[in-house]
Amino acid sequence: MELTPFLRPAAILAASLILAAIINIVLKILTKKAEKTGTKLDDIILHAIGKPLYMLVIVAGIYYAAHQTPYLGDMINQLDKYNLYRQFILTIFGTWVVALLIKKIIREYGYEWASKTNGEMDDRLVALADMSAMYLVWFIGIMIALKGVGYEITPLITGMGILGLAVALAAQNLLSNVFGGVTITIDQLYKPGDRIEFGGVYGDVYEIKPRYTRIKTLDNFIITIPNSKVINDNIINYAYPDTTVRVKVPVSVAYGTDPKKVDWIMLDIATKIPNVLKEPKPFVRFIEYAASSQNFELVIWIRHYDDRHPVLDRIYREIFIKFKEEGIEIPYNQMDVHLKKD
Repeated sequence: MELTPFLRPAAILAASLILAAIINIVLKILTKKAEKTGTKLDDIILHAIGKPLYMLVIVAGIYYAAHQTPYLGDMINQLDKYNLYRQFILTIFGTWVVALLIKKIIREYGYEWASKTNGEMDDRLVALADMSAMYLVWFIGIMIALKGVGYEITPLITGMGILGLAVALAAQNLLSNVFGGVTITIDQLYKPGDRIEFGGVYGDVYEIKPRYTRIKTLDNFIITIPNSKVINDNIINYAYPDTTVRVKVPVSVAYGTDPKKVDWIMLDIATKIPNVLKEPKPFVRFIEYAASSQNFELVIWIRHYDDRHPVLDRIYREIFIKFKEEGIEIPYNQMDVHLKKD
């Protein structure tokens, strides 16, 4: 078999790869220049068309090279008599560009716009759009592409409804996790960076995905938790509505200690500790007469939840020193046993 008929398709394929490489280099240069401009629109457009255009040139090269290949070209021309598959490819790549464009616009402009408004509903809607826009665009694009090649999409949509019901019954856990992710986004239960606690897990929200949430613990571990489990538990969000947190410091002293002296020492310590707020004011309350001690509680407000443990450490150390200087005894549990002689 002569090799000459195969030179043309090989040349077309090589040319498409070279052109794709040139486009990739040009796009990188344009992206660097766009980063220096005052508008985000050029960055968004380049991001949206960059990878799809690069891949489209390669796919187009393969498509036209196949048309020029002996035997294979005749077979493709018979199947693609009206250039329907070329239209299908262009529709898919057009959908890809639109999906990336919409997602980038939402992330660059949507959140910025929502942050400038007073209400919270727009923040939730933007977050929901960010999560679902690409899926919706791809669904519409694929339906248009299939209809363009003559595929009747009405039975497909009907079948998808029946299939969707079957899948929903078979994948209840998956769907409950996805709906849990939507609930977290709409209701703004927490966001990345928030300090939360639930179900024995304590740490910062690292990542929120449609199916799961990742928590970074204070020991620097990542815990992945299904969203369905999160929304069915009681969640403590230390970062909402603000980062301040109230802390109770229990203190026990021996019987016979003057409560006023305890109040004075503990309040004096609280007012000298950094990151303890002056308003609301710290205060001390007498909790109970226990079996072996008089129990008090110092209540303070701390500026940021990250300062909670350092502040407690400092307070406990100061209490130990001050009580020792003032002769106040910190008791331990004890039991008096009286033996009766017959």
